[in-house]
This record gives sequence, C-alpha cells and structure tokens, in this order.
Amino acid sequence: MVSKSWKISQIIQFIVFLCVSVFLFTRTVDGHGAVQTLEAKLISFAVWGIFYLGVLVIEWLIYFIVRRSKH
Repeated sequence: MVSKSWKISQIIQFIVFLCVSVFLFTRTVDGHGAVQTLEAKLISFAVWGIFYLGVLVIEWLIYFIVRRSKH
C-alpha cells in the first residue's frame, strides 16, 4: 500500500512540475512586468528545477530511512 501511494504521489508531483515548467516557458511577462527573454526563462526554469530536485532528494531520503527502519 505504501509503495502504491508513493508512486502515485511521485507521478502527481512530476505532472505539477511539468505544468509549471510549461507555464514558465509560455508566459511573456512575469509578475513584476518584466518581459521574459529566453535567458530569463532559462534562469526561472533553473531555479524551479533546483527546487524540484531538492524536494525529490528530501523525499527519497525519507523513503529510504523509513524503508530501512522497517527491516
């Protein structure tokens, strides 16, 4: 049961990541009114990607700790 719910939450999280990534690349103006050039879009995507990877690392560490404590 834990394994199935873990996979579902990972899939949902990846779908959210993809949706936000598409949003970052399709917007023409950001929240401050600055026009989004390719460089600005890549920087925004890099920040978003680093945040996402950080969340994944924390989740996988928790997963391995819980899995190891069960054995």
